[in-house]
Amino acid sequence: MKTIATDLDGTLFKGETLINGVREAIVELRSNNIEIYFTTNNSSQSPLEIKDKLISLLGLEIEENKIITPLIIFKHFLSEKIRNLYVYGTDGLKNYIKELNVEITNIDISDAVLIGRKEINNELEIEEIISHVRNGIKIYCLNKDLTYPTEFGEQPGNGAVVKIIEDELSINIESLGKSGKLYQSFFNNNDIKIDYVIGDRVDTDIVFGKNLNAINFLVSSGIKNYLETDIADYQLNDFSDVVPFIINNS
Repeated sequence: MKTIATDLDGTLFKGETLINGVREAIVELRSNNIEIYFTTNNSSQSPLEIKDKLISLLGLEIEENKIITPLIIFKHFLSEKIRNLYVYGTDGLKNYIKELNVEITNIDISDAVLIGRKEINNELEIEEIISHVRNGIKIYCLNKDLTYPTEFGEQPGNGAVVKIIEDELSINIESLGKSGKLYQSFFNNNDIKIDYVIGDRVDTDIVFGKNLNAINFLVSSGIKNYLETDIADYQLNDFSDVVPFIINNS
């Protein structure tokens, strides 16, 4: 059995709109015994919220354990090491962290800071985070995506805040997203062999595929890439274009 890891935003859907041909492609892959992991850098929704969204858009059954997000990486590697955490992000993100028995606290008494995404960034809060990181508090981020695709165009992503902090302090914040070492380690540690990676971002999806020694496909249905795209093994229009190649080589 072959296994694929597919990106979500910009690959399967944009915002609340499913990209043409995606449902039919997933049905065809499943009918050919292709296992699918839904891999995302989403930093504002819990895995359960993402599962519900996929079911709503696709009208297909989705297993939650096949959805891998930076929050899963946090749970797997860090939740037992950090007891008090300051979270920059949505209520959904904070609620998920609380369910891991990690206490969400004021930054003054936290063991570490976790940077997620907010709909509207808070400059004063970012400045306070910078001050505490400068004084030695540990910091992690869920991803470094500068933008994310929606049906209304690209919007500022988690990485926009991360970049402000990194530039101000001249540091490299450890990412729990696809381009980070821990995301790759999750698959290796759980003996999950990924044969193909599909996504719309060079700096996350294609790097992730390279790290796993998987054949990778860059699709043009999502964001505009500013890095060299020729590091991808294949460049195609959208998710459905990938299906014939995978089926014919399985």
